[in-house]
Amino acid sequence: MTISKHRNDHPPLLFNNTHLSETDTHKHLGLLFHHSFFWHTHIIHLHQKVMTKINRLRSFVNLVPRHALLTIYKTNILPVFDYGSIIYDNCSDYDNRMLDKAQLSAAKIILGCLKTTSSKDVLADLNLTSLNLRRGISLHSYVSKLIFDMVPCPFPASSFRSFKEFVPYALRHNQNVQIPLKKNLCPITSSSVRLPACGTLYHWKSNLQPATPSS
Repeated sequence: MTISKHRNDHPPLLFNNTHLSETDTHKHLGLLFHHSFFWHTHIIHLHQKVMTKINRLRSFVNLVPRHALLTIYKTNILPVFDYGSIIYDNCSDYDNRMLDKAQLSAAKIILGCLKTTSSKDVLADLNLTSLNLRRGISLHSYVSKLIFDMVPCPFPASSFRSFKEFVPYALRHNQNVQIPLKKNLCPITSSSVRLPACGTLYHWKSNLQPATPSS
């Protein structure tokens, strides 16, 4: 598989004198990657897998109570939606609506309501959120855990650049930040500024001491 949005003509690949045919998709850890990195193929595969489970849920409607059906959905169907959801979170709106309709059909089966019932009322009655919002929450939670080193980082440390490499202006946490003062005073650097505990901004500015010129 060649990862590109354009068709690339490359020489044939041989393995033990056997020609390797090129494919458009590759399944890795349960996710279907397309050569153009569109998620429609994976969403279709996920939708078919989920609808099979939802149709099985329909057969338990007259056998178990509503809270048991909701438990079955949260333990057997919802984790299928959540698996790898932060990776395909940038899928198209059409794919988002396809997954939301699948969840909505399962919610209506649990409640036993009509197909014309409002989707907001159905999700609110079962205390469920849309899958798009659920993926966004999961993504923000994962990024927060990466920032605070609560999960192992999947990228090498050398792949991250410091702020000084791509920010053209001085930051407060940077070294030797030039603090602008009046013209009759010499410039002050961050290494020569004392930061006393002052109650007001006026007292804080009055306690700033410029760097002593070297003799």
